[in-house]
Amino acid sequence: METLFDLYTAADELLAIEGQLKALNARKKELHAEFKSRGNNIDIAGHGCTIQVRTHNRKNVDIAALKAKVSRQFLQAHTTEKPVTTIVVRPESALATHYLKGVA
Repeated sequence: METLFDLYTAADELLAIEGQLKALNARKKELHAEFKSRGNNIDIAGHGCTIQVRTHNRKNVDIAALKAKVSRQFLQAHTTEKPVTTIVVRPESALATHYLKGVA
């Protein structure tokens, strides 16, 4: 049976994981930048993996231009909603600052 203490422990563990992910994502961005600086359409062999750097064109839809051309009724008729659950992890200092803003 789950206890309230288990939730506190899980919350602390989640905070630690979020911190590790932040550091890992920053390092990942650095490595990606290094690979991109070597040029495009190249393969880099590592130990146990191969990194492929490729450049291609991606098509994007200009949503602002589309909204200007399409009626509001059309957008409403073709817009769907779905429930989304989010979890936000804030260190205690950020949480305290959040609560203090509400008091002031």
